[in-house]
Amino acid sequence: MLEQWILDQIAPLSPASPLILRDPQRLIRKGAWVVDGWAEANGYTVFFCVGNLGLREMVEAVRDDPDTRVLLVDRSREDATTPLFYPDLDALAKRGHTLSLSLRAFLLEQTGDPRWPHLVDTRNLSRLILEHLEGALGVHRQLRDVDPVRFTDTDLRKLVLGAVLNINPFRQLSPAEIRRVCVEEHQALDELAGLLPDDVMGALKRTLAEAPVPFRYLLERDAEEVIRAFTLAALMHQHSLEYKVLLPNLDPRLHDYREIDPQFLEAAMQDQMSADPDRVVDDVRAVERFLIDEPARLAFLMHDRLQIDDPDQACLVLEHERLSLLTRSLALASLLADLIGHPERLGFHERVLAMLERQTSQRDWPALRRPTETWETLQRTYGRAIELQRLLKSVAKVAKRFTVAPDEQLDFATFDALWNRDRLNRLDFYVSDLQRALRVGHVVPVPENALWPSLSQRWAHARTELDGIAEMVADVQGLIDRRFQDLYRTHYADWIRQDDAPMVFTHQFLDRVLKPHWDPQSGRKAVVMVFDGLRVDAWEELLRPVLEERFEVIVQLPGSALIPTETHLSRKAIAAGCLPEAFTTQNELSLLAAWLKGRMGSRAPYFDVVKDQDTEASGMTVRYVSDIFEYIVFNFTDANLHHNSQDLAFIYTTMVREIIRQDVRSVLRELPEDAVVFVTSDHGFKPMPEATVTVPDRLVKEATDVTYLHARTRGALSDERVIAFDARRMGIPTGNGAAAFDTVLFPRPGYILRRQRYHSRPDRYSHGGVSLAECMVPMVVLGPKATDVPLLTIAELQQVGSVSEGDDLSLEIVVEARETSLAEMTITLAFTLEGLPMRRELFRGHQARYLVTWTPRLDDITDEDRETQEKHLPVTVVLTYADKGKTFRTSAGAELVVKLTPGKLRRRVDSKLDFLMGKVPKGLKS
Repeated sequence: MLEQWILDQIAPLSPASPLILRDPQRLIRKGAWVVDGWAEANGYTVFFCVGNLGLREMVEAVRDDPDTRVLLVDRSREDATTPLFYPDLDALAKRGHTLSLSLRAFLLEQTGDPRWPHLVDTRNLSRLILEHLEGALGVHRQLRDVDPVRFTDTDLRKLVLGAVLNINPFRQLSPAEIRRVCVEEHQALDELAGLLPDDVMGALKRTLAEAPVPFRYLLERDAEEVIRAFTLAALMHQHSLEYKVLLPNLDPRLHDYREIDPQFLEAAMQDQMSADPDRVVDDVRAVERFLIDEPARLAFLMHDRLQIDDPDQACLVLEHERLSLLTRSLALASLLADLIGHPERLGFHERVLAMLERQTSQRDWPALRRPTETWETLQRTYGRAIELQRLLKSVAKVAKRFTVAPDEQLDFATFDALWNRDRLNRLDFYVSDLQRALRVGHVVPVPENALWPSLSQRWAHARTELDGIAEMVADVQGLIDRRFQDLYRTHYADWIRQDDAPMVFTHQFLDRVLKPHWDPQSGRKAVVMVFDGLRVDAWEELLRPVLEERFEVIVQLPGSALIPTETHLSRKAIAAGCLPEAFTTQNELSLLAAWLKGRMGSRAPYFDVVKDQDTEASGMTVRYVSDIFEYIVFNFTDANLHHNSQDLAFIYTTMVREIIRQDVRSVLRELPEDAVVFVTSDHGFKPMPEATVTVPDRLVKEATDVTYLHARTRGALSDERVIAFDARRMGIPTGNGAAAFDTVLFPRPGYILRRQRYHSRPDRYSHGGVSLAECMVPMVVLGPKATDVPLLTIAELQQVGSVSEGDDLSLEIVVEARETSLAEMTITLAFTLEGLPMRRELFRGHQARYLVTWTPRLDDITDEDRETQEKHLPVTVVLTYADKGKTFRTSAGAELVVKLTPGKLRRRVDSKLDFLMGKVPKGLKS
C-alpha cells in the first residue's frame, strides 16, 4: 500500500539521474523493496545513509563512473540540526527530479479525505501512524462513522491512540477491551501517556483508574512492576497457589497488588491465551529474570510451593503450566533426573512424555508457541532418556541369549533385527548425548549455582548414574560385537561372493541396489549419495528426516561394509562394483565409469567433474554429474573423527548437522522432482578402548601393517584377545613377495592393537575393525513422494527488502492449504539458520503470512564476501503439521542476502567531522 504509492511517485522518473527523494517522515524503511529492489531492477545506486561523511564516501565511490544512476534518499527531519548536505547532487538534478514524500499526502490519496490535519506530518505522530498504518486507516473510518466531516487536531491524536492500542477511541471501552489493552498494550500505554495531551488521554486514564487491581495502577505507577505482579499472580493461579499471600513473600513491593480478584484474573488470563504470543512471552520472561536474579525467590516458588522435586508434583506442573517455559523446564529437568536414577519408573515417564507430545498441539499456550532452544533440547533429551531406558531393557535379554548361543546358531538376521529394527545402533549416541547434556548443562534453564540444593544434588547423582549406564552399555555392546565377529569369521568369505547374501556388501551396491531400482531408459535421473563414515544411527536420526522432506523411502536393505572397514577398500568398492582385489585403479571416477560402461555399453554417461577433492576434511568432496546419473561423496563423519577428541554427541550435533544444513540441502534443492536417490556409506566407526594387544614384529613386514583395529600379518597370533581371518579369502590385495600377508587380525571387543615399536595414542573414535557400528551401513532407495497434494505447503519464502550488516532481517513465509477454508490448526516452523529458534503458529483459512525478524549472525565473513559486498545466507524452513493423526513435514529454501558495506556508515575519523560537514559558515548565512 504505502510502498506502492512511493513507487508510483518515482517510477515515472526512470532512467533520469540523479533522483533526490526527500523523506522527512521516514516513510521509506531501510531495505524496503520500493527503494533497494526497484533501484536494483532499474540500474540505480542508492545513497541511503545517516550522515554527511557516509554520503561523501558513497559519492566519491561512483563519481568517475558516468554510467552510474544515483538515487539519493534524504531522510533529514524538517528540524534537523545537521541536515544531509549535497549541493553538488542538487545542482545536477533536473527540474522535477527532486520529490518530497509526505505522510499526509499519502493519507489524503488513500482515504480521499482532504481534512487530514497538517499535524500528521509531525515527527512523533507520523512515526506512530506509520508503525500502525492499517490501524490508523481503520480508526479513520470509525471517526467518519461518528462525524462525516469533523477532523480536528484532537481527533488526529485520538486516531493515533486508537491505532496504537487497537481500540475505537470515539466510544466507551468494554471491560474485555480494557483487559486486552492492559495485557497486550501496556508498554505502548506508557509511551502514549508521555506523548499525548490530557484531553486525549483523559478518558482512557479515567477508565483505567476504575479498572480492577492491578491494572488501575498502570498509568500512575511503574508499569513494569504492575505487570510483574499480574504475571506472577497468573503463573501461581494456574497451580492453585494462594498468590495473595505469596506475592509479598516474593517481593515486599508487590504487597499493594495482592488483592487481585480471582475471577478478573481468570478472564485476563484468557486474554493472554488469545493475545500475541510474542508480547505475552516478553512479560513472562521479564518475570522469569526477576526470579532467577534472586535464587531464593526461585527456590521459594519452585521448590517450596510447587514442590517440583517430587515427580508427581512436577508432572502436575507440566500439566497446568501454560505461560512460563522456566517453570516447565525446571519441572522437566527434575523429571529427567528422576528417570535416570530410577529406571523402574519408566512407565510413569512414558506417560509424561505422551502428555508433552499432546500439549504441542495446544493452540493457546504462549509458552509452547514460542519454545526456546533450551526447552526443545530438554524435551528431546527427556525423550532420548526414555528411549535409552527402553533399549536397556531389551539389551539385558539379548545379552543372556548371546552368552550361551553356539557359533552355528548365529545368523545375520538376528543381528540385523537387533541393530536396525530394535535400534540398538543408537545406544552409544544416546548415552553420549545425555552425558553431554548433563555435563554442559544446556538442558537446565538457569545457571547451576542458581538451583536449590536438592535439585543440584539430584542432578549430580544423575550424572553418576549415567556414567554407570555408559559402562554397562559398553560391556553389552562388547558382548554382541564379539558374537558378530564369530559370525563373520564363519561366513564372511562366502557371503562376499554370493549375489544373494543376507546383506548387501558395499561392492554389491551398484548391482543389487542401483540396478534393480533404476532404468536408464526411464528418463529419470539417478543420484547416488555416498556418505563416508555414515553409521545407521546418523542416517536415521540426522539425515533421513532431511531427505524425506522431498523424497520418500522406497526400499531399505541391510548393508555391510567390507572388512577391514577402511575407506580405500570399502568406499572404492561402491564405485567399482567389485571386490578390492579386482580394482584396476583407486580413482573413483574411473572405477564408476568402467562399471557403467560394462552395464550400459555405448549408452554409459559422460561425467562433468564438478568436484574431486577427496582430501577435504568435511562436506562434499566428490561430485560427478551427467544428464541421467550423478555420483556424490560427502565426507560425513569419517574425516571429522580423526584427531578429534570431542564426544560423539558433539560430532553429530555440530559438525554433522552443519554438513547436512549446508552441503546436503544445497544438493537437494537442485535435484529434479522425479529423481531416484540412492544413499549408502562405506563404513561406520566405534569408540576406541584403552586395553592393548601387541602384535610381534615377527608377524609383520612393515610397521604400517598394524593399525589399531586390524593388522596384516604373516600367520596368526595365538591370543584369545584377537580373531584371525584368512586374508586370501577376503577379496583384498594381499601383496607380493616379501610384502605378502596371509592373515588379517582383528582385536576382540575391549582391545586395540599396537605395534611392538612406534606406537601412539589412538583417536577417540575410529574404524578398520569388525563391529556392528563399523560394518552396518544404510542401503536406501528414495523416490518422489506420493502424488497426493499435501494439506499445507510453503507457497512463498522470501527476504523482505534489502538488509545491511547489523540490521534486522525479515523473512516472509506464506503457507497455503489445499482447502479453501481450513479450521484453525497449529503448525511448526523450524529454521536451519543459527539464531532462529523454532516457533509455532496458528493457521486457518486458505493462506497465512508469517513474518520472522531477527539479526543474523555474520561471524564467518570471507574476503570474497567483502569483495562482493554481500553475505549470502542459505536458509531452509521446515513446516511440520499433523493431519488425521499423522505428522507431515515439508520444506522450502531461499538464499538471504546481507549487504556488507552499502547503507552502513563505518567512521574512519572523529565523529565530530560528520557533525561539521553540512554546516554553513556563519558569515555566509543569508
